[in-house]
Amino acid sequence: MGTMIGDYASDVHQILGKNMDGPTDFNNLTIERGDLTRLIRGVAEDPKAFGVIHHSQSVVIAEGLNDFPPDSYRKGDPEMRAWVKQSASVLGHLDGVRGDVIYDLGQAEKDTNAWNQRMNYHVIGAPLTAIPIVGDALQRTVDAGTAGYMNELNAKVDEETRRNMVNHFENGENQMNAMMRKMATEKGLTQEELDASPGEYEDGLQTTAENWYQQGIEDAQKKMGQP
Repeated sequence: MGTMIGDYASDVHQILGKNMDGPTDFNNLTIERGDLTRLIRGVAEDPKAFGVIHHSQSVVIAEGLNDFPPDSYRKGDPEMRAWVKQSASVLGHLDGVRGDVIYDLGQAEKDTNAWNQRMNYHVIGAPLTAIPIVGDALQRTVDAGTAGYMNELNAKVDEETRRNMVNHFENGENQMNAMMRKMATEKGLTQEELDASPGEYEDGLQTTAENWYQQGIEDAQKKMGQP
């Protein structure tokens, strides 16, 4: 099931990243976001299956970031901001699912650590999906994103964390920032351009990613029936 969802990665990205009013553009899927979130939640009982889904989305996000020219990272580009918004929302939904799985493990530290370890790319290697990565820049962007995501995974989710997950989870936000930064530098942006404020990258793209990652987590919690 994880591989199947990974095979429909572009459709999944649209459903979790946009409020679709019709079928997806790629395979004409009409599944609602809530149904898809709950499906992923069930599949995520297997951490390797969750890893396949997460990796497939990382590839889609990297491919989308690669499609934009350097000036989209420097100047306000509505299409670029929309892609960042959708991608951050996707990563927020996935982290919402991951938090719910870890919480339901009964808060047994050994179980949550085992789940994180089995999902960890550094342990199992990059999960295989049907989605190819073409080009060194894309591969480096995916690698930067997964490294940002796997750093200090939350080992435990207690009741307080579950109620305020947006204040505790930031792995997906770190991943989105790492992928944007890597792709921007691959396209020639300097450190000074990335940090310039006011500036599109600092004040536009990064802020968009932060806000929509948090909204993705909150929406996933609602769709899974969490208070």
